[in-house]
Amino acid sequence: TGAPAPKPCEMGKKNSAEPGKGDDEVEKSNAQGEKPETLFARMRPRRRVIFFIGFVGFCVWILAFYNPCKIETKSRKDCGYSGISPSYCITGSCFTSRGGKLEKLKVKVERKKGTKLGLELSDAKGDLALIQGISGAVQQYNDQLPADSLQRIRVGDAVAKVDGASGKNLAEALSRTSEKVVEIDVRRSSLPSFLLWLRSSAKPGTIETILTAPGFQRWSYLTTQLGTVGFSCWLLSGYGTASLPVWYFGFSAAVAYKLVRCCHDESVPGGVPHCYRPVEEELPKVVEQAWAASYALALKTVDQWKSFSQEVFSASAKKEKKRKKKDKSS
Repeated sequence: TGAPAPKPCEMGKKNSAEPGKGDDEVEKSNAQGEKPETLFARMRPRRRVIFFIGFVGFCVWILAFYNPCKIETKSRKDCGYSGISPSYCITGSCFTSRGGKLEKLKVKVERKKGTKLGLELSDAKGDLALIQGISGAVQQYNDQLPADSLQRIRVGDAVAKVDGASGKNLAEALSRTSEKVVEIDVRRSSLPSFLLWLRSSAKPGTIETILTAPGFQRWSYLTTQLGTVGFSCWLLSGYGTASLPVWYFGFSAAVAYKLVRCCHDESVPGGVPHCYRPVEEELPKVVEQAWAASYALALKTVDQWKSFSQEVFSASAKKEKKRKKKDKSS
């Protein structure tokens, strides 16, 4: 008897194999061709555009229904300077107004007679000189204080006076070694300690002014809050990482900018600032105000449609009444 004929399914499997390759080689090549799904990809769903549309709609809704410039005239606070242009007021003033302020600090340093004060200062620009190095009596004074003490003198602080001497007389005051107690007038930047390297002069520069402005700090805070909402929507949407900074964080930054930028009004009486600060409310309060405005608009729209439909119905009824009266007379 001859060998049993192969089954059709087995013939199909053998024919599907590439010529010249064994079963092990075929399986190996197939395994190499497959791209394993990453853990992050398994955690996220497939693309769902509804979450992206929802976040964009949320941002547009706030922009449309919340007005941060709606402030009574008597309650407006200045956000610019005399002669500020309307364009700069509503674009850049919020990032520079009240920025770059220096905190005043008076420090008394005790030292032994003959000990140098130990402050290395840059050339004084105006009435301030930047501290570039600390040693001597000032270093000993710092060592006696806790590391987080605000009374410590730091590199990056500015010196206004040393025992009453200022400007060009600072160098002479620093060279003295006779006084046992030295009073130093310090001006401290609002920058955090890890950003003090940005200071290249005693007076605040443009970057320092922007970073320390209340408007910039509020913008960063609101952008973070809105960005958290955007990040949650991005996770649920399933879109790639490129959309996160461009769209979700981009829309968050744009809405935050609208909420913090200064307002401008030309038609104000004397003594009232033309460029004034917007309302500073937390994001939940902003959403609440936007909802109240949109709800009021919805009620107004419904009332207008009711009035319009009543007018149309009344006109139609009168027309029908005239038609019937005409038919009776004929």
